[in-house]
Amino acid sequence: MVTMPLLAQQYERKDFSFRLTYERNAEGEINLVNVGTYVGSQLIDTFSFELALALSEEAAKETISYSEPDINFDGYPDFDIYLGYMGGFANNTQHEALLWDQSQHRFIEPEGYGGIGEPDFDSVRKVISTVLSAGPDHRVTTYYGWQGSKLTEYLSDTWAIESKDDSFVDYSGVLNLQCHHFDAKIGGRIPVTIMLQKTNDSIAAGYIYYPKAKNPAPIMLAGNVINYDGTDNYNVAEYQADGTITGFIHIEHKAIDQYDNKVEGTWINPKTLKELTLADMRYSHEAVKWFTQSLLTPEDPGNIGREYSFQQWDVKYQSMMGGNITFRAAGKNKVHFTCSNAQHNIAEGGSSKDRPAQLNGNTFEYYNLNECGYGFRATFFPRFVVLKTLTGYGSTDCFGMGASFDGVYIKVKK
Repeated sequence: MVTMPLLAQQYERKDFSFRLTYERNAEGEINLVNVGTYVGSQLIDTFSFELALALSEEAAKETISYSEPDINFDGYPDFDIYLGYMGGFANNTQHEALLWDQSQHRFIEPEGYGGIGEPDFDSVRKVISTVLSAGPDHRVTTYYGWQGSKLTEYLSDTWAIESKDDSFVDYSGVLNLQCHHFDAKIGGRIPVTIMLQKTNDSIAAGYIYYPKAKNPAPIMLAGNVINYDGTDNYNVAEYQADGTITGFIHIEHKAIDQYDNKVEGTWINPKTLKELTLADMRYSHEAVKWFTQSLLTPEDPGNIGREYSFQQWDVKYQSMMGGNITFRAAGKNKVHFTCSNAQHNIAEGGSSKDRPAQLNGNTFEYYNLNECGYGFRATFFPRFVVLKTLTGYGSTDCFGMGASFDGVYIKVKK
């Protein structure tokens, strides 16, 4: 519970201090802590936190404490309060938090922080980690990241306390985005593990792993994800190193609550278009040893490849069809390009001789490519580039039949 008086003026973070008061239950034990945020002697807000395990007054004095770390890594000190042991196993302690919101010039309560256990703050990777018991012989390290004011589980790694396998797996390369782990059986028979991440602009990428294949190895997945009414709809394709597509995957995932998820999907054969159900699907954030490097790290403009391509089987024409785009440097953070895409009909074009594409980080937008005003965005990652149309349907009339540059193109020439 929080009371929020109107602010007569805007205060800065340095102006604030904190005062704690306690409330007792019927047995006389402290079960509620009120945190007042003050500027001088003026009360600005009051926040209330209920203790998981009530404490005697003496125990409360020895246990309850607060500190002011930068919890969400935005450069401003926040507020962490330690409320004691929550029960259960190691490090199962109760921490609650208040985040400083510079836009509102006041503190707010985050979602998802309370109850995660003993938090460890990594300001370099901008993640919070905890280590909790997973039974008498195992521990689980869980990594969390911020999505606005909500703390979200990114990845969890369960490990044996005494393991014969001394190899250490470094997952720092996939802590940039939340990891989504799906286990399933294609057609109810072929087991697969799918690991995906997604960006804020709806690009999805990761790997699919067939453990019973003759020579099992992760196969790259890339595509998009769109959220409809709280359900993430993934549409990704399997890409070989040369850009050949060997399968299409559709997954629908909806988080019901912290522990319950609704998930279903299909795998489609690109040559026959036969759909096979992804049966017995399970969802988690559990790590796998072969997924240690994100595919969605923004590409350095200096590392953009010369040629990107993809090819998929066209049932109508009984041949491989796809797209190809080439780039050549045109100055600092500038490139010329030539693109051809034949998914629906032929869409061809390139940059004007006197107007190269201007990179902004790992993206560029290019408009008025032809007389219809066609425009698109290119987003570069180390292994592929995503092209997406930005202009309306009328801008594709010069291509005809709904053709465009849209697609995921795999880097085939550095």
